[in-house]
Amino acid sequence: MTSHAPTRSPTRGAPAALWAASATVLAASALAAFRMGFAEDVPTLVHINGPRVLLGAAAGAAFALAGAIRLQLGREGALRGLAILAISAGAAAGGFAGAELVGEGALAVPAFGLGALAGVALGLDAARLVDRPARWTNLAAAGLLAAGIGLAALAGSYARARVDFVAPVVAWLLGDLSGATLASGLVLLTVAAAMVVAALRSGGDEGRLGTLALLAFGLGIGVAGLVAFVGSMVPRTVRALARDASPGALLATSAVAGAATVAAIDAVPRLLVGGYDFPFNVPAGIVAIPFFLAWNRARLRREAGPAHPAFEALELTLIAGMTLAAAYLAVFLAQVIAIAS
Repeated sequence: MTSHAPTRSPTRGAPAALWAASATVLAASALAAFRMGFAEDVPTLVHINGPRVLLGAAAGAAFALAGAIRLQLGREGALRGLAILAISAGAAAGGFAGAELVGEGALAVPAFGLGALAGVALGLDAARLVDRPARWTNLAAAGLLAAGIGLAALAGSYARARVDFVAPVVAWLLGDLSGATLASGLVLLTVAAAMVVAALRSGGDEGRLGTLALLAFGLGIGVAGLVAFVGSMVPRTVRALARDASPGALLATSAVAGAATVAAIDAVPRLLVGGYDFPFNVPAGIVAIPFFLAWNRARLRREAGPAHPAFEALELTLIAGMTLAAAYLAVFLAQVIAIAS
């Protein structure tokens, strides 16, 4: 009788590979030399970049842990990331527009609040409109994604000129690490790591896991604002790459990958254009275009079935076109800010 060696699963080593890749990304983010007169020596780079990397890692780990828990418990909505982007961009743009209408002064606060509420309502309605099991909704999701990126870019750029409370609030709504310090980064990363350990020791208790997901999501928002896609897309990507991993391994790996993702989202734009702070939702949305739309297309093909070949071709063309347009936008912004600085 011939014995056959068991076939090794191609995904069994994926968690280790993801951990190694995440560690590499975190190290590269800490050692990135930005074009604003920063020194090239390692101690100076770590001193400059370290606080942002630590704080970004804390936020990313918290968001991804919350998303991984919701995914494990079956509570993660398919378009949750898109809905968060719509809410945050709508609140930031609506609040900024309201404050601009009345100028600076006592009326700016209520005007900002009313504008932000209107923006949230519009964002929620738009997200609910596209959350249907029909193939056309991916085209609507593409439009909502593009609108969210555009609103984030406009509100984040123009709000910086104000000298009142509007600028920091808009920055927080769109994702911001400008207040990072070494102490806050270390403390909050330690808290995020403790949440990961608590999730691993929960024994699968759904009540404890649900509470940890809420706490982790709250920590991420408090640290960096509404970074839309990290908590939704990173756990899905990890699960797709490591299908055979245990639930605990998926939780821990998602947290580490989320930490690296936010650190990279902060580092890469600053590496391209110097010390300029982009609202997180702009680069996050740009990165998410090919991944999110392709993933949503595959999901809708499973749930609603294949469409007419002409629609399939149109959808693929749209995804490719938006990806190229986003890449062009990133290069254009880098050139403009480099010239200005």
